[in-house]
Amino acid sequence: MIRPALSAAVALAALTVAPALPAGAAHDPAPAPNSYMAQRAALQQNRSADAVTARPLLRVPFRCGENWSGASRSGHSPSYYSVDFNWGSGRDDLGKPVKTSAAGTVVRSAYDAGGYGNYIEIAHGDGWNTLYAHLQNRAFGVGARVAVDAQIGRVGETGNVSGPHLHYEQIHNGTVVPALFGTSTWVAYPGPATYARVRDC
Repeated sequence: MIRPALSAAVALAALTVAPALPAGAAHDPAPAPNSYMAQRAALQQNRSADAVTARPLLRVPFRCGENWSGASRSGHSPSYYSVDFNWGSGRDDLGKPVKTSAAGTVVRSAYDAGGYGNYIEIAHGDGWNTLYAHLQNRAFGVGARVAVDAQIGRVGETGNVSGPHLHYEQIHNGTVVPALFGTSTWVAYPGPATYARVRDC
């Protein structure tokens, strides 16, 4: 990834709408048969389109007192709404702790050589999941219950990457959606913008 320069911190004032999808970002390529993304697409098709549930309270996936730059870009796989997080520059990110955004159950903990590398996906209920990829290591296996402040791994550079960073997704019913931290901090699309965890440290 190309590392953006850090921008001013995102304000915690409430925004009324989620970021708009940019032109040309609506059509992702079809996933390979039997791939993780094909499984996700099948899950999405099997969910009722009108089943709307409240979004859980999700936190920035790092320790308190740290500022991380979150970047998005057109063509980001699997979705424009995926976020790449960096703490510093060069290899500064490598080995930094990654924490859960909320309590939940690990539903995937695996190595994906074609993209995610080491990744963990956590279910938070009502179709809401978070995914953490390119990890240096995975601290939990499938079925583990994790607390809101659990360290699930460390930032790595596994999978299809050009340098250390954390690839992060908020997922609803199998679809990556615009990320929201707390009750008011929407991720800036396109980024970069700076984010900090202020609770559940």
